[in-house]
Amino acid sequence: MILWLTSYPKSGNTWVRAFLGNYLGANLGNSIDNIGKIKSFPKKKQFENNVDEKILKGDGFEIFKYFIAAQNIINKNNKFHIIKTHNFHGSVKNSEFSNKKNTAGLIYIVRDPRSVAVSYAYHEDISFEQSIDQMLNENRIATNDKFYFEARSSWRGHLLSWLGSPYPKLLIKYEDLKKDPFHNFELILKFINQFLDKKIDINSEKIEKIIKISSFESLSQLENEIGFKEKLGKTNFFRKGDIDEWKNVLSKEMIKKIEEKFNKEMKELNYLS
Repeated sequence: MILWLTSYPKSGNTWVRAFLGNYLGANLGNSIDNIGKIKSFPKKKQFENNVDEKILKGDGFEIFKYFIAAQNIINKNNKFHIIKTHNFHGSVKNSEFSNKKNTAGLIYIVRDPRSVAVSYAYHEDISFEQSIDQMLNENRIATNDKFYFEARSSWRGHLLSWLGSPYPKLLIKYEDLKKDPFHNFELILKFINQFLDKKIDINSEKIEKIIKISSFESLSQLENEIGFKEKLGKTNFFRKGDIDEWKNVLSKEMIKKIEEKFNKEMKELNYLS
């Protein structure tokens, strides 16, 4: 079964992967490489053996028909998998993202959309205006050579699709992770344990150690030294991770556009009063 680690892009998903990869991995070596221990979906290699090459090279929309089939293959070994995705939990051309047969539950990482807009712009080397427009697009499909076709929807559409799904779920705010990483990472480990027969040993000393080696500062330093394969643009993947940077870089018009579009959800998450 799959436990999805899901979020809209640039919301802290990779930071959580770094923590889990380092905490759950037997080797506590290079912390940035251990991120890869938490695999991502969808990836090209997950479809190469069961999807016609013409479909893989086509316009992309046909690939969504094979998402559940690919998950069936992942789950053939009857093991527990923690897998990261930025896909929304909905249907594309009547093809669903997942189902109860393959999904055990989910951890959803949410971040203030004003911060997401800034971080995503730097990540993709696009303007703030372009970043916001993509976040507002309910039909947003992202593509690149690494993960093929990813249906993201808007920031709100992504959030509501997963929170409205029929699986056990844990909602973690990025801002809470920043303010109290120990408490929130401990919550994540306890949530994972409910799906495991052999429980994770939740050790306070180890949590503190892994938080330190998985910090933004540590990951940023490692990225400068050896690089990070998930970096897309010119700016470091682990750039700042600030909570309130948007206040200094977004215009009043940009802020208003985000707040008006996502007003209800931002109030429910206490991003707006």
